[in-house]
Amino acid sequence: MSEETLDYKTYKQIKQMMLNFDIVPGQRIVITELADKLEISRTPVKMAMIMLMKEGFVDYSHRQSCYTVHQLTQEEYDGLADFREILEVGAVIKAMKNLTPAKLKELEKKAQKFKQAAEANDKELRVVHDLEFHSCIVDMAGSRNLSETFRDVYQRFFMQRRITRLLGERYDQVLAEHDEIIEAFRQKDADRARQAIVNHARLAKEFIDSIYY
Repeated sequence: MSEETLDYKTYKQIKQMMLNFDIVPGQRIVITELADKLEISRTPVKMAMIMLMKEGFVDYSHRQSCYTVHQLTQEEYDGLADFREILEVGAVIKAMKNLTPAKLKELEKKAQKFKQAAEANDKELRVVHDLEFHSCIVDMAGSRNLSETFRDVYQRFFMQRRITRLLGERYDQVLAEHDEIIEAFRQKDADRARQAIVNHARLAKEFIDSIYY
């Protein structure tokens, strides 16, 4: 295995740890401790940190000589929220054209998995299944670049924001909003689907704003 390959593999491992909340927003990252946990040398961890810093996932403090997981400012969050909505709404027309009974059934399964994770109060898993529900819509548009961009934007919400208080009283609303999106696809009503997604995104943003900002 080349050193470059190990650097990238380490980068992916650390990013997955962030997505799984093994490393949380605001947490100080100690290179030696993380290297020991991953059972590798410090060099690939340092290189991975540089890659993550360039992508905005971690910050480096010269004064303290350490990395920390970046926490989104309200301005950053607002920009990501708007971009995510644009991407998903923009995918609806092509997604609707490519809709098949099998794809509709897959969307329904994604919603059910989110519901099960929420009922079990599995905070990390419900984030994963919410991502998969919305990504399923974007994936139906048939653009790999669009799908990858959407996932990256979505992940930034949760990799850089603590979620211990997320959902709560929003639970019933989210389920109803997912159902409305699915029903719009059942009816092959693109306008209804786009409006449902816009409404869902707006209510989610208002809820998160009320918690963090």
